Amino acid sequence: MGARDVLNIWHRVNISTGSEKTAVANPTTILVVDDETHVRDMLKEWLEEDGYQVQVAASAAEALKLFFDFRPALTVVDLRMPGMDGFQLISRLRELSAAHILILSALSGDDAIVRGLDLGADEYLVKPVSQGPFLARVRSLLRRGVPEAEVTAGYADAELSIDMGTHAASVRGQKVHLSPLEFRLLAYLVKHRDRVITHDELINEVWGAEDGSLDSLKWYASSLRRKLEVDPDSPHLIINVRGLGYRYLPPGSS
Repeated sequence: MGARDVLNIWHRVNISTGSEKTAVANPTTILVVDDETHVRDMLKEWLEEDGYQVQVAASAAEALKLFFDFRPALTVVDLRMPGMDGFQLISRLRELSAAHILILSALSGDDAIVRGLDLGADEYLVKPVSQGPFLARVRSLLRRGVPEAEVTAGYADAELSIDMGTHAASVRGQKVHLSPLEFRLLAYLVKHRDRVITHDELINEVWGAEDGSLDSLKWYASSLRRKLEVDPDSPHLIINVRGLGYRYLPPGSS
């Protein structure tokens, strides 16, 4: 069974549940996250031979950006990576989505396996792995279709409505166009609206430590205010906490 067969199954699943129009993950796109070039290249070749569209990332920070942009139905995650490791990445992905996660790691101990699955991964394979068993496990996961929680992912309050899958946003009933970076920043602020998020956390999670800067964060926060606020000079949704960070404040909150 190749990617076309998986796509047909995905359509049948969503038609039967009445949710075809709202499904958000791309059912033939897979994200591979591994800091070893030869592993990324090998898995990409295997998956593309089987008909999938593949995105690759060498770090967790890069993976988060690609995940927002491409909404893969499955992410293959290595655990031992510099910086943010695979465990942390899985935790972040589960905050954003219910799309499938397959761990592929040289760590074979029970502690690693239990921790990875408890964090929300669907399957665990130990390196090295051969092409046939790896692709069989991928097909098995994708035959399950898009998880229900992924279909309904979104947020709405009295002023703002966002769809995590289509990256659509509406403010006071009017659609607004957001760039991918603007949407990632807004989605992270909304997800953690119960607290002030520091500048460093926003830079690391939205851009990645190597790509982001305080100047970029300030520019994009200002751009979001121009698009979302009634009065950008006196914002009531995206609040700046001087010297610390930003917070999304839902209408009626304090």
